[in-house]
Amino acid sequence: MWHNTKITASTWRRFIGVGVILQIIANCGLGTLALRNVTLIVDPPAVRRSHNAKLLCLYDLEGAPLYSVKFYRGLREFYRYLPSETPKNKIFPFPGIHVDYTLSNASQVVIRNVGFGLSGNFSCEVSADAPSFSTAMADIQMQVVELPDKQPSLWTEHDRYEPGDVLRANCTCPPSRPKAELTITLNNIVL
Repeated sequence: MWHNTKITASTWRRFIGVGVILQIIANCGLGTLALRNVTLIVDPPAVRRSHNAKLLCLYDLEGAPLYSVKFYRGLREFYRYLPSETPKNKIFPFPGIHVDYTLSNASQVVIRNVGFGLSGNFSCEVSADAPSFSTAMADIQMQVVELPDKQPSLWTEHDRYEPGDVLRANCTCPPSRPKAELTITLNNIVL
């Protein structure tokens, strides 16, 4: 038997209240777990100046659709991947960052010709699409290095020494960053 019932304002408020609570749960990712294990890796771990760096953003969406992947240097975004847009890749100007568009995608960004100014914090932010809308971030410190272009050179005052003689020597290494740590040993004893 059907009753002709009017929906009152208080009933509508309850429906809306329940709807708002369900939306909050979905937006916070409490309804389902859809994004896990977000990790950022720099390849190679120490990047040589004037070489390329690959930032790998690894993540597990657990079957949820991808909404976006964003890469940041400090707090500033420089690369974004949105599968729902054309083109999917978007590069934002950033001094010293030259993104290789053809090698960058949803899980990696390649930076060409890195300089010392890029040493520092990088991060990636991954967002899942509906229904979870979950977002997670990972960060890493990138170090740009310069290796010495030659072996260290050792200078001594004399070519030959007798026991008891005073040894005067200088060990010099070409410039590097971080600076090279030099150790002199004599008869297997560190000086």
